[in-house]
Amino acid sequence: MPLIAPRHAIASVYAGLFFGIGVFMPFFPIWLEGRGFDAAMIALALAVPQTVRLLTMPLGGVLADRSGRPRATLIGYALATALCFAGIAIAPNATFILIGLGLTAIFWQPSLPVLDAYAVARRREGILDYGRVRLWGSMAFIGGNLVAGALLGGVVFGQVPRDAVIWLIVGASVAAALAAATLEEVKAPPRQEEGPPGGGLAGLAPVLLVGMAAAALAQGSHAVLYAFASIHWHARGLSDTVIGLLWSLGVIAEVVLFHFGTRVTRRLGAERLLLLGGATGVLRFGAMAFDPPTALLLLLQPLHAVTFGCTYLGTVELVARHAPPGRGASVQAMAAWATAIAMAGATLASGPLWQAFGTRAFLASAAFGALGALLALVAGRMRDDRTGAG
Repeated sequence: MPLIAPRHAIASVYAGLFFGIGVFMPFFPIWLEGRGFDAAMIALALAVPQTVRLLTMPLGGVLADRSGRPRATLIGYALATALCFAGIAIAPNATFILIGLGLTAIFWQPSLPVLDAYAVARRREGILDYGRVRLWGSMAFIGGNLVAGALLGGVVFGQVPRDAVIWLIVGASVAAALAAATLEEVKAPPRQEEGPPGGGLAGLAPVLLVGMAAAALAQGSHAVLYAFASIHWHARGLSDTVIGLLWSLGVIAEVVLFHFGTRVTRRLGAERLLLLGGATGVLRFGAMAFDPPTALLLLLQPLHAVTFGCTYLGTVELVARHAPPGRGASVQAMAAWATAIAMAGATLASGPLWQAFGTRAFLASAAFGALGALLALVAGRMRDDRTGAG
């Protein structure tokens, strides 16, 4: 009998991983700016880990599937992530920071698809409700936003060094490793022998491939937001505390969505969730292109529950329904890999777009959302045709 219930152990790992992400997303671009990075260099720095994970993320999922030891995999990834971020904190110049970010991506980026596949496997055993476990990651993301904002804004402890951003991520990664140590290893289901060794696209249902592309575009629509929203809000005079609050609002709404995630997923299905995520991105980022006042931002930020949350739930459900047996982690990693391709390209483009057009760069984000919604419609039609044929 485990000392910690599986749902609590999994929730704790999500919390450790997402606390670090909650610090990284709003405040790492500002930290880079403080180290002398301009808009193009910030975009490059954020694109480096996204590019590296194009190679490492599928391998990370395959490793977890092949080894049959997701617990050990997660512990190793989390400890290596902590070590890499510690190296970034003491890096003497931009070159070493970029190298550190590339190394970090090898371990940090594959952790979530491996954990998602593990959580879905336990859900299949009837042990947990995926949405209600995953929401603790979103709550920890909010905690990272607020703690980092309060710390850097001098609300607590007075003024602290900007490097506190990095050390908070290091601490969160170590906490994730300790939480992962409480997980039970799960015996993987028998693996299908169709397709090439190690997985790949062969043997995957066409609806899964189209749905993964839709999800990638819908998630890629967030690139400009992640790279430049905090910097822009900072330049407008908003404090670190208010910036942390703005990020938190979106994730609070996301927590509510995940609380009802199982019910919402059963009612809408994967393809409709993806459609909703992409279509709402058109509205959200179309409005942000016109540099809305803070009062309107307070209304737009909760739409993150739809643009990110619905897309995330739709992706996990899509893979859970259509992945071949024994390939859960590798196909989840492949879906994340598709997102990484879209996100890396969008992030690289976001620097020049931001320098040339400022907030109008969000119109490109809206276009990504529209394309994702279109592909989600195609995936829904393919599923309906397949069901009718069956």
